[in-house]
Order: sequence, then structure tokens, then C-alpha cells
Amino acid sequence: IFVTLSRNMRLSRCWSCVAAANLWRLCLGSFEDAYDLLMAPVNPIVEAGEACNWVNPADLPVLARTSSEFEQSIEMKVDSCGHRSLHMSGYIQCNSVDEHLYHEMMVHPVMVAFSNANQRPPSTVFMGGSGDGAGPREVLRWPSVANVTVVDIDVEVTRFVQKWMPRMPNGSLEDSRLNLVTGDAVAYLKEMPADVKFDVIILDFPDTFESNVLEQLYEPEFYKLCRSRMHEGSILVTQSGPCSQASRQGRRMQCAFLERITGNLAEVFEDVDAIQHPMATWKAEPEEPSDWSSFALARRSREESLSQPLQNEVASLPSPLASSPDAASEWIEQQGLSLKYYDAAVHRASRTLPKHLAEQLRKRAATGRERRTGVAGAMKTEL
Repeated sequence: IFVTLSRNMRLSRCWSCVAAANLWRLCLGSFEDAYDLLMAPVNPIVEAGEACNWVNPADLPVLARTSSEFEQSIEMKVDSCGHRSLHMSGYIQCNSVDEHLYHEMMVHPVMVAFSNANQRPPSTVFMGGSGDGAGPREVLRWPSVANVTVVDIDVEVTRFVQKWMPRMPNGSLEDSRLNLVTGDAVAYLKEMPADVKFDVIILDFPDTFESNVLEQLYEPEFYKLCRSRMHEGSILVTQSGPCSQASRQGRRMQCAFLERITGNLAEVFEDVDAIQHPMATWKAEPEEPSDWSSFALARRSREESLSQPLQNEVASLPSPLASSPDAASEWIEQQGLSLKYYDAAVHRASRTLPKHLAEQLRKRAATGRERRTGVAGAMKTEL
């Protein structure tokens, strides 16, 4: 992972044990250890699924169906155990049996990271997508949060989930701290007053393979817009697609979308990082292992004009998720969180990537920084 340390940073007893390049290995343990820890709560879900007729998602019986201006088909399907799953245009979005894995990992690592970096919990959050209410549900567990702005383009999905999968939002859409906007997230961010900034930005958009229109939501130009809505110390997290061929050894794990997004974020932000975790139901066939989920993070760590080149010395930039071993536990306890999956051990293990993947992400980040430096250099020459 991209763990980078300031020379003047006070290191915890773990972080001081080795050089930054080896932190993922020696402080967080091997990937095999991380795999075992992350999979332990998921294995029972997978085993229980064997009795629930987890066939190809396309073959599950349809409980309810609708459509919208943006989706030709919105379906709620159900397995033989009563677990419900949301499908849009043929792609599974979430399953009631394991959606908590995804949504806890989307929200709580970035909330803890912000808290630890700024020595205060977040109070303002922007969410792009997440109109199903599950992401806001997790954000609103934090009593420190005073305002959550959720901008989702498809109100029909919100209505459909509230009716057929009410445990997903679990009342979050009625919370007085929530500002739910039906609209385009890009337009909304552009049209906001210039002085409005968020502590945390969470982007929960569908993968680009579901629609070419979604490409812009993962490009550097959009991340520059997000950066303009962040103050020094703000952190952004975006879902970065599935990772396939997961195994205990991790040698064949592929996270193509995460690699691409890492480079794009590094073109805009000083600090980037990544996490991954297992899912139980992300598979096309019952005998196949489920894909894993990944998230990419970026922090605006200091005021710096985009027209100025970045420093090339990665070791001078701290990682958004780097923290002392006890930091996650402290913030979870302070906020009184009661969670099913995420805890301090999961926080650390989720950052422990297979060696080949960590190296690929490091290269992508370096390429992104070079692109940013090149653009800044060209702008300076023109001036």
C-alpha cells in the first residue's frame, strides 16, 4: 500500500519498526493472516448460503419489479431463505445477507481516518449515490455528524428499496440530519456556494461497465471538482470495483478498476490509499469464490495550487489510513458504534494487500503523480 511517512512524524511502536515500503508486510502481517481475519465473519455467511439456493443471480425468482428514467429494469429477487437482493439492469447491487460488509467498509474506515488525522470526528459528509439509504445509515451512526448531504439521481430506486428492502435504509432517510437530494451529483457540487466544504466525501456510484455515462465519475476532472469541496484534512473515498480470483495466497487477485482509479486520484490528490475486503454473494456460480470489494481513498493534506508540481518524494506524504493500532478502537468507542463487521483489526487487515497488487497500485500512483506534474509543468511554461 502507499504508506508514506513524514520525517517529523511521531511514529507509534508499530510504525517505527520498519521502513515505509515494508509496513504492509511486517506491521500488518502477511496477506494470509489478513485474509484469515477478514474472511472469519464471512465464512459462516457463505456456508449458510449453501442451503439458500444461491444459484446464478439471474435465475433467482423476482419478488417485485419496476423501472425508471435511468434504469430499464429494477428488480427485487429472493432466495429460498428469504434473503433479498437488489438488481438493476441485470447487475446485482446488494444482498440483504451481506450488504453490511460493503457499507460498513465504505463508511467507517474513512470516518476513522478523518478522525485520527484531524483529532476530531467528522461533522459534515457528502455522499454521491447511496440513495438506497444503507450508506447514510452507517454515516448517521456517528453522533458527531451534524449534516449528511446525499445526492442520488434516481428517486425510483430510493422508493423501491424503502418498500421492498426497508432494513437497508433502516430509518436513515427520515433522520433530521439528512439532506436527500434527487439530482446529478456533478451539477450539485458545481453549483454549491464556493465556501461550502465537507469533512468527508463518499462516492458510491455504480461501476462503469454498467453504463458509459458513469465514466466521468471516476476521472481526474471529477476528482478535481471534489477536491474543491474539501478543506485541508478532508478525506474522500470511492468504491473502486470488485477484485476477482481472491485466495488465501492472493497471487492471482485482480483489481483492474482499483488500479485505474488509484492513478486518477494520484493525479489530483497528494495522498492516496486503498482497502479491500471479502463479500459472500458477489459470484455468478455457487461453486465459485465470491469477488472481493475495494475502496480507494484520497486526502487533501495541504493547500497547494494545481498549477504547481507535486514533490516527487513519496516518503514525505502520509497515508490517509495510517494510524496507531488503537486509533480505530478509540474512535469506535468514543462514538458508541455497534457494528457487525468493521473493527480495529479489520481496519488494519483491509490495508494488507497481496504483494503484486500493492506494487501495481504503487506504480499507478506514481504514474498519476507524473501526469499531474507534467500538466502543472506545461501550465507553468504557458504562463
